[in-house]
Amino acid sequence: MTKTRVLLTGASGSMGGEAFKELLRRQSDYDIVLILRPSKNNKKAFRKYVPKDNIPVGQKGVVQEEGLKVVWGDLTHFPDVLEAVNGVDVVLHPAAFIAPAADHNPDLAEKINVGGTENIIKAIKEQENGGERIKLVYISSVAIYGDRLAPIYWLRTGDPLKPSVYDFYAITKIRAERAVIESGLKYWVSIRQTYIAIADSMSLMDPIMFHQPIDQHIEMVTSEDAGYGLVQTIDTPDEFWCGIYNMSGGPSCRFIYFEYMKRSLKNIGMGDFKKVMDRNWFCTRNFHCAWYLDSDKLNGYLGHWR
Repeated sequence: MTKTRVLLTGASGSMGGEAFKELLRRQSDYDIVLILRPSKNNKKAFRKYVPKDNIPVGQKGVVQEEGLKVVWGDLTHFPDVLEAVNGVDVVLHPAAFIAPAADHNPDLAEKINVGGTENIIKAIKEQENGGERIKLVYISSVAIYGDRLAPIYWLRTGDPLKPSVYDFYAITKIRAERAVIESGLKYWVSIRQTYIAIADSMSLMDPIMFHQPIDQHIEMVTSEDAGYGLVQTIDTPDEFWCGIYNMSGGPSCRFIYFEYMKRSLKNIGMGDFKKVMDRNWFCTRNFHCAWYLDSDKLNGYLGHWR
């Protein structure tokens, strides 16, 4: 049986990392291609998957194992992207340069988020019958909707895209999504991802945590369910494609940021949130997240609410 060949970007990230694990669990069905920056951290993290890799840190190249190809390269460099796209049937594209790093380097965010996506589209079109055959799953962001504060804390696809002031990351995600929509590919989809909860939540400690209004409504998803859902897109029916969907963990994953902070600090032994942090430390507007009216539509296809 011929296996489906899947390119996954962003395998070193939260959603992409879980998608990679899910693809490995299904290696009887899929051959996997990764494109990863040849950084020290990535080399260390993926060493066990490509034991034959002898390419030095920082240098580009290709490593081929049985059922797994790793392109050590850069999404902003078209030849690297073309090497990764060659011969694939599906491209799963969750890779992105996100906030807070994107806030400090908007030019790089533009280069990676917009330019990288455009490179993928171009590489797909350079394949034989690529525009008619290869499926592209683009991961967008809830950030493109902007503020959704009470009393209007619900959203759905079709709502106006009003990114928050100075949210350059959101602007790049809108531009990249538009490039996908207007790509002319027969099989494309854009999934607007919500806040992803990861096991090591303390790794997210950054001043950006105070950018979120304390009374913000949030409907999160776990990294495991997000990665599982991404892989589930591969074998969806034709009516799934050429659409835009919101991804979340569903009604059971809804909360208000105040409740989240209160529980998180208690779980790590810091006690009463109100005694540790002042409400005035938190912004009152200009961020994102909400509760979804239509996230069940995507779950109907992917079954990622687990």
